[in-house]
Amino acid sequence: MSILNLLFPRRCVSCGKIGQYFCPLCQKKISLVKWRFCPACHRPSFNGAVHARCLSPYSLDGLFIGAHYSGPVKKAIHLIKYRFVSDLVNELTSLLFSSPPAFLRNLDFLVPVPLHFQKERERGFNQSLLISLALSEMINLPVKNNLLKRVKATKPQFGLKVGERKSNIRRAFRCLNPEFIKNKKIGLVDDVATTLSTLKECGRELKIAQAESVWAIVLAHGN
Repeated sequence: MSILNLLFPRRCVSCGKIGQYFCPLCQKKISLVKWRFCPACHRPSFNGAVHARCLSPYSLDGLFIGAHYSGPVKKAIHLIKYRFVSDLVNELTSLLFSSPPAFLRNLDFLVPVPLHFQKERERGFNQSLLISLALSEMINLPVKNNLLKRVKATKPQFGLKVGERKSNIRRAFRCLNPEFIKNKKIGLVDDVATTLSTLKECGRELKIAQAESVWAIVLAHGN
């Protein structure tokens, strides 16, 4: 055990027990997503793939979610984003994606949802990039952090109505190096999805750059 761990031992994010971020008892409180749904209509679909009737030239091709945004998962993500406990990301990602579906391995690479540079400077890191890096080790996929840029500083999506979320995030992203996006199968990674407005806007930009497919991959879904 390192000196750092002796001085600042890890505690369970839910109950505070010393040892790890998620003790065995609190791991059982995590509500993993059991059924998958279409990212367009939110109705059940196989593996979370978009329904043929919902597919459009700029839509997401599928959505894969780890858990519901509640209990220990909600507390962990809050610690990551607002208390800057970045080393929690690896443990949370491996826990929620312990058995990633085989079809994710058919992607060409992962692209994290970018933060605006001002927000990333304040936080010191982009949690979506850290999640991407953790996931890349699990499914052996590269991470491309230079293909999508957030060009508009937006209001926080939390608390906004569906229509407000869409207008808030509209034109907030721009694709860079589109020649590396064309005809590629991309995994778009984020921490939490509610209405999917951010993911859909990112997916739209990637599709305009002629990505073959864009699958959204998020740790948690919910309010």
